[in-house]
Parts: sequence; structure tokens; C-alpha cells
Amino acid sequence: MGKPKEGTAGSKLLTAGIVLYLVAWLVPVYEGQRLLGVSVTSAAAGPDWLPGWGAFRFAWDHLWGDAPTQREAWQARVLGSTCLTNLVMLGALVAFVLRKHRAVPGLLLLVCAGLDASWLYLCEQEQIESLRPGYYLWLSSFALTGLGALLQPTPAART
Repeated sequence: MGKPKEGTAGSKLLTAGIVLYLVAWLVPVYEGQRLLGVSVTSAAAGPDWLPGWGAFRFAWDHLWGDAPTQREAWQARVLGSTCLTNLVMLGALVAFVLRKHRAVPGLLLLVCAGLDASWLYLCEQEQIESLRPGYYLWLSSFALTGLGALLQPTPAART
């Protein structure tokens, strides 16, 4: 028996998650967007050719905007906070590049995946049906990257 191959399941999941995350920014996230462009003009400043940016701004507006009722206010804050999970992903990517322990970022990414899924359990059916592949790629990227990070061997186990 020879030495096991370097490509572990964890590293493959981690790589797939990172690729999905990057691709998700280029794919329509909600109805009204098209690939590499928005078909409806948006007041949000930013690159209109990047559908993920439009989705980020939409969530950001939920986070800081006014809601008509108290019930809708907490839901809007939860939905809006999903835009901040992108900071966790970026922080995790930095940790991976620096070869830091991956368990904490992996767990944080799985928590973020649960939060990001709030668009599926807090929105009305009509809003859920307006979600496009970019949202599902983005959501999946957090779960895959988190799982991949957790399945990576610890630095001590690699020797």
C-alpha cells in the first residue's frame, strides 16, 4: 500500500465551496437580474454587472431600512444580516491562506449557512420563488466551505 493521495474529501469540499462562492457573485440571485447584468435599473451604487453586488445591497437595505411593523423589523434585520456573512467568508479565506486552524472558521461558516438560509424560512412563498441560482450557489458555498474546513486535518495531524 502506498501513501494516501493528498486530495482529501475536506480539501475537495473546501475548494468546491470557494469556487461556488466566487461564481455565485456572477450569477443572478433574484428575479429581475440577468447573467452579468441587472435588467432593472438599481439605485444601489456599485457594479451593475455583478448580480451578487445587487443582492448584497438588497440585504444591506433590509438591515438598515425601516420596517412597517415590529414583527417585520426583526425579520428584516435577520435577512439583512446575511450580507455580513460575506465578511465571515472573507475572514475564513484569509485564515485558510495563512494556514491557521480551520475548525473555528468552519463552524462559523456553517452558522452563516444557517443564517443565510433564513431567506427560505422567513420570506413569503412569492419571494422564495423569485430566488435564482446565484442565491443557492452562495448558500451552498458556505455549507461546503464550512464542511470542507472541518474535514481538513489539523496542522499536527498532517505531519
